[in-house]
Amino acid sequence: MSYCRRLLKGVVAAVLVSLVSLFFCSTAVAAGDRQDDFAVWSSITVRKHIVSGLSLSLNGELRTARTATDVNLWWVNPELRFRFNELFSLEAGYRYARVNRIDYWEPAHRWYAGGTIGISIGPVYFYLRELIEQIYYTDRDPNASGSVISYLRSRLRVELKMDALPITPFIGVENFLYLFDYRKGETGIMRYTAGVRVPVGKMHSFSGYYRFQQTFSSSGLDEHILGLGYTLSF
Repeated sequence: MSYCRRLLKGVVAAVLVSLVSLFFCSTAVAAGDRQDDFAVWSSITVRKHIVSGLSLSLNGELRTARTATDVNLWWVNPELRFRFNELFSLEAGYRYARVNRIDYWEPAHRWYAGGTIGISIGPVYFYLRELIEQIYYTDRDPNASGSVISYLRSRLRVELKMDALPITPFIGVENFLYLFDYRKGETGIMRYTAGVRVPVGKMHSFSGYYRFQQTFSSSGLDEHILGLGYTLSF
């Protein structure tokens, strides 16, 4: 009976997350008149805890585009993270990616560093992450615009953590702000996300989310994204 009550609460929480997702979707779509795309982003992460607070992870992700019919991007991403406590952590990483440009696959190198700070009000946790990242497209002329792209990424995320819930619902919004080039100070990307994380024991967790991504460029499409993830921690 106790498990049934927990499961029922989890279903209710998932429904609430879905409603928030629909709100994000309707709000974001109303903001623009371009045709939208649908994509699926799937990821696997393996995380090794080295010493107390310090962990090393390896993440792989595959993204589709054009109504999920084509592979658009894949990457591998090692990351080092130090977690001081549940509300404060630092991270740094490197990502090697291949981007589908229709007629060829373009390599991209990305480094990033940042930190996350949070507060809790009862079972509700608020996290603010600030991340600086640079993307290098090595096949392009190094003097050409777009060969190096720099962002300040600011993400606000809200999570509901309750012992009575077998899942952790979350919502978030993230802004990608251009740094250094002629677009300095402009927003390049906005993301609105709602989803759930489902822990299975101490080592495994699954996640699913809906994300609406706005791209503020003439060549980019806004995207409705279904995200699926698995994490192994040990």
